[in-house]
Amino acid sequence: MDGRTSPGRFLAYLLAEHDMTVKSLCLKSGLAQRDVWSLLCDSKPVTPAIAEKLGRVFYSPGFWSIRQAMWQLWREGVSLPGDRDT
Repeated sequence: MDGRTSPGRFLAYLLAEHDMTVKSLCLKSGLAQRDVWSLLCDSKPVTPAIAEKLGRVFYSPGFWSIRQAMWQLWREGVSLPGDRDT
């Protein structure tokens, strides 16, 4: 998945790949279910606090912060390094 994939969509992919429920993610990360569902629907950005909690389960906090930044830049029309379609 590239910078054009939202953090929420990437999180959905990881949940499916690891056969993990939202409830299980919440128990492992400390996130509230409403926050996870908001992320999955792309209605909430990955804040530093959320990145910290997601990083407990998948990758690292920095990974989620960078993913959010790449998504925001792509939505604003900024060409990302390595983009082939721009």
